[in-house]
Amino acid sequence: MAARLANRNWRMKVDYINIGSTPADEDCLGVGHALARKETAIYCRQLEREFPAGKFSVKGFDHDFGRYHEVVAWYGEELDVATNEAAFEAECGRGEWDEEALVELAAAGIRS
Repeated sequence: MAARLANRNWRMKVDYINIGSTPADEDCLGVGHALARKETAIYCRQLEREFPAGKFSVKGFDHDFGRYHEVVAWYGEELDVATNEAAFEAECGRGEWDEEALVELAAAGIRS
């Protein structure tokens, strides 16, 4: 997918929705925290498990207090219907970490 993102014509026909850095009902690490990107990557993998047709990635954004990361879901006319539906369903996804994510968070030293 990264190679396709570099193609300007493709990028004009595809957009993304910001999903967030963690599930909605969970606390997240602060902007600039050393493990914040890893936490967001764990959430990205959880969304890939929950919505296998979706196209998700971690995207960085600049903030007055530093750089932060969020999971984004890609959608657009260049993607199939299932991928587009998954993007919008993920926006309303489950509010908690799944069991696999909890194991990953503990292994990374983010949660106990």
